[in-house]
Amino acid sequence: MAPRDPFRYFRVEARELLDGLNQGVLELERGGAPGEAIKRLLRLAHTLKGASRVVRLPELADLAHRVEEVLQSPSADSGIPVAGLAALSGFLRAIAQGLDGLDAPEGAPPDSVPKAAPEAPLDNTAAREAPRPDTVRLEIAELDSVLNGLREAGGRLAALKSQTSGLKRARRLARDLAVEGPAEGRAGAHELNAWLEGFDRRALATLDQAERDLAQAHDKAARLRLLPATLLFDFLERVARDAARVLDRQIRFVSEGADQRLDAAVLAALQDALQHVVRNAVVHGLEDAAGRRAAGKDVRGLVRIRLIRRGENLFLACSDDGRGIRHDEVRRVAVSRGLLSKAQAEALDEQAAVALLLKGGISTAKSVSELSGRGVGLDAARAVVERMRGRLDIRSTPGQGTEVELQVPGSLVSFETLAVEAGGRQALIPFQSVRRALRLDPKDIARSPEGDTVLLPQGGLPYLALRPLLAASETESGRLPGAGVVVWSGAGEAVLGVDRIVGIRESVVQPMPELSPRPRFASGASLDAAGAACVVLDPEGLVEEARLMRGSPAPGSLAAAPRILVVDDSLTTRMLEQSILETAGYRVELASSGEEGLAKARQERFGLILVDVEMPGMNGFEFLESLAADPALRATPAILVTSRNAPEDRRRGEAAGARDYIVKGEFDQARLLGRIRELTA
Repeated sequence: MAPRDPFRYFRVEARELLDGLNQGVLELERGGAPGEAIKRLLRLAHTLKGASRVVRLPELADLAHRVEEVLQSPSADSGIPVAGLAALSGFLRAIAQGLDGLDAPEGAPPDSVPKAAPEAPLDNTAAREAPRPDTVRLEIAELDSVLNGLREAGGRLAALKSQTSGLKRARRLARDLAVEGPAEGRAGAHELNAWLEGFDRRALATLDQAERDLAQAHDKAARLRLLPATLLFDFLERVARDAARVLDRQIRFVSEGADQRLDAAVLAALQDALQHVVRNAVVHGLEDAAGRRAAGKDVRGLVRIRLIRRGENLFLACSDDGRGIRHDEVRRVAVSRGLLSKAQAEALDEQAAVALLLKGGISTAKSVSELSGRGVGLDAARAVVERMRGRLDIRSTPGQGTEVELQVPGSLVSFETLAVEAGGRQALIPFQSVRRALRLDPKDIARSPEGDTVLLPQGGLPYLALRPLLAASETESGRLPGAGVVVWSGAGEAVLGVDRIVGIRESVVQPMPELSPRPRFASGASLDAAGAACVVLDPEGLVEEARLMRGSPAPGSLAAAPRILVVDDSLTTRMLEQSILETAGYRVELASSGEEGLAKARQERFGLILVDVEMPGMNGFEFLESLAADPALRATPAILVTSRNAPEDRRRGEAAGARDYIVKGEFDQARLLGRIRELTA
């Protein structure tokens, strides 16, 4: 049993209060009106002090009290002086360090968590007089639990909706009885048919509305799972201004991309890496006031942070308008520290000098200080990025500045998308990459061996039909595209042919699942309330695909494709296997249990069956044994796809009649599709 965490809710509240305090101090440093800002800061500090005392943390309470003292100084009404702002920043850093010290790994023994004093009896009078809270604070794990529950509910709702076909059959039977049944029962049959018709209409309307409401609740809960990028930008501005104040420099801090929301783990890691990069920009990049005047620059140095998403990755760039990397200084320090000989240093080009800086141990600072001189800043940033399986690049122009760009996997991220539909499937396009939408007519598309082109008034653009990309068994031939979306990327523009445009939506996007196919035009997936994945398209991949396409592929007729039954109690596994198989051109039927799968196999002929082993009720081995015992089904090939890898499980699967045994942990998509082709040939 995990130990009781006495600071579980305090940490959430305290960090929220600390964020507000940091933002308020930033407003004061930017020159905002001090009156209202100081009042708000006092309220936050007072609340933090009281909360710290409730959980018996006197050190944090004392720091919050000292923040109050600075804010209540006689000169505060006309603005906090520089020394006061520096003191506030120091107190807030100390509070942040104290909160970090309260974090304990999950499952840690009780003595690793700071001890809280025994709880004192509560004053019920004060509790009755306290204002009603209007916010609820949740942890990420709690939100994940809510999302899982919504997905399960969505799956059950989708299953219920699929059963409404039984109502239509009952109505047909009632109509037949009303016309052809015994005379004495026709009136009752008419009444039953009328009731069923009304119930069918009401039930479908209710289910449709419930499905929409559940999808909306899922999207909102998923968005709450993410954190606004402004948290990262505010922290980095705090770092930049602290460094500038120590060096007596003036800066302008500009950020782009604050409207996005990021996965909490990604945001925390980026914060660790970028604080070193931003500090270097101020300390090593920007000149002092005299140097900037001599160079004809604004005395206020510029530090700019940009956040953009390309495909599955996030790109964060920190740039400055300072002196640029002094490669001669890098060579000099490398020689003085024995890292390079003089001959090697003279042959060192700019790219190699940057690579040397990234290895750490080299600093062009004149002396060691609190901010610089140890040569570990870029090395620390590089280490963080490498742990995230990302990349760090540096570009510098002497006299104009330096840009450090971090490329990392995006994990979960939220942004606006344009939902489109093609071939009965929906896909999402990042809205910032959409130029315009237009109606398309076949005569607007010029087809040639060199590729398809849409003729627009401003010229021709490469054309790409979305329908064949979403399902390999679909073709564009003989179908009207309906609508077109002009998408753009760094590589240019292209027109994407779609059946219809659904609308704009806020989407929570995550990387493509490991077992799913990874086409170059897909950047991620967005799950709906039922757990079904909707592909998020990559504009760069789409433009590249449009340039590479040479006419429309004809991968084969849908009617000729073998039909495959997937039997698995896991919704995620069913959806992944369906995606893989349909992309390869197969028709797919799904069953969530062995009993349901056996019933479907007896109703319809399948070319092959994929079945899990561990399922409630009838397991996979029993399912195969039932197939073998049925003369009409024993010839249908079946493959076990399971997480069980024990030799005895493999032997039992072979004995039950499995034609192959695939372990999920060793999943090879190419091998699975190859084996299916062999067994269905």
